[in-house]
Amino acid sequence: MVALPVTIDNPQYQRANRSSAVRIISRDEMNLAEFPLTVLSTRANPSQKTLEFADTIFDKNGKPVKRKWIITAADKFGLPTASDDEVLLGLLKLTVDSGMLDRKVHFTRYELLKVLRWSTEGRSYGRLANALDRLSGVRVKTTNGFYDNESKAYNTKNFGIIDAYEINDGRESENKPSFFIWSEVLFKSFQVGFIKKLDLDFYLKLQSAVSKRLYRYLDKHFWYRSKVKLNLFILAHEKIGISRNYRYPSSLRQQLDGAIEELVAEGFLSHVEYEGRGKGTEVVFYAARGKPRSVANEAQTSEGEGHASEQDQKGSQSICSLLIERNIADVQARKLTATRSKDELERMKKIIDYYDSLVTSSSALISRNPAGFLYRAVQKPEQFVLPGESRQGQMNFEATRKPAAASGQTGPNIREQREDRMGEYLTERKEQIERIRQNVEPETLDRVTGEVREALAKVQGLISEEGFARTLEHGVNEKLAKLFALPDYDEWIQVAPKRKASHETVCS
Repeated sequence: MVALPVTIDNPQYQRANRSSAVRIISRDEMNLAEFPLTVLSTRANPSQKTLEFADTIFDKNGKPVKRKWIITAADKFGLPTASDDEVLLGLLKLTVDSGMLDRKVHFTRYELLKVLRWSTEGRSYGRLANALDRLSGVRVKTTNGFYDNESKAYNTKNFGIIDAYEINDGRESENKPSFFIWSEVLFKSFQVGFIKKLDLDFYLKLQSAVSKRLYRYLDKHFWYRSKVKLNLFILAHEKIGISRNYRYPSSLRQQLDGAIEELVAEGFLSHVEYEGRGKGTEVVFYAARGKPRSVANEAQTSEGEGHASEQDQKGSQSICSLLIERNIADVQARKLTATRSKDELERMKKIIDYYDSLVTSSSALISRNPAGFLYRAVQKPEQFVLPGESRQGQMNFEATRKPAAASGQTGPNIREQREDRMGEYLTERKEQIERIRQNVEPETLDRVTGEVREALAKVQGLISEEGFARTLEHGVNEKLAKLFALPDYDEWIQVAPKRKASHETVCS
């Protein structure tokens, strides 16, 4: 573990968390925060013209999808360097200050140098020009790796960062200002809101390129959670860009620990833990705030009922966003999280974490309809039984405890009974729905199908035709089950043991 005490009396914490009035608050495009764009050094190897990164995520059906991120450089200018990341964020700051209205942004080099905290001597002007050459010469080819916030989907794209730039002297009043032009793809991502706030002042004060890269990555993921857990090799090689020549956990930790210690000392992280061994080594980061940034109140406010209400609202928004990220429709996610208490929201977060573990392990529990499983689980979070619990979800357990007692079973077997019989329940329910579909009047089936289709109209254009057909069929089945009063699992399990006992008596 790497840890330093972080308290409000710690001057480093106070420095890192001073009021927003004295911060340079900029923005960061979240695709560029997810994967590296530059090498980690201030000089790129002239013979190296390509960087490649990859990771794996899971789609809405729980299937793994590999994302690739390939950066190619202009032959003359080479790959972007660590200092070019600073320039990129400085350009974003200028764009924010201009109102983010146009791809073409006018500026003076002196203005940009002041934003970057660079000196205004001649050498710095040359560094700017070189950075702009490299940023305008780079191309990014991404496979399933560019998230389009408008279509809410990952896309395959080939795009640039800056389409053009022009440098003018700017020291004479009659001279035109300089300008740069963002690529159409990147600027559209700004406009559709796939950007986040970034404390540029904090970023620029970090000493290490690894610290800066790690800060950007974690700052994105701390927005909705206060703990980030990732495989050490994926983090180092695919997210930070540390050389793949470092092939052992010990050597990777040597590269990371200095950056981690800096982020702890500066009050961004509380502590970090390493778990596992070999290729399975994982690193767990804990935010210094102890809560997601979307929940944390960054302004200095007084304690009280009004403040608590605001925090609950932000907590609701945080859980809502987590559900949307996991393919729950926006409208449904808002309904699920509206008016929830703090305890309910915390339990919903635990359920989401459990759901993520099921997806990662390709569990059969969610293989048929992952989003449907998650929706039902958080719809009544107090009734959902998490692994290792004995009395959480009182209504759920009360329903199962009575038949267990009647059959002479003891408490520890209740959960095993429920899990063992879930497959039996789902098979029987599926057969019942199929019988209903075969025997129901065609007019009734058409009416139900029309109602479900109308309810899903808003999402029809956001998913594939095949995906929509599956969603429609699932919706019709669920509506028929409700219309014909099929029992849910808790109701079924109460009478299932009796049916089984009766069957055994007849067979004997």
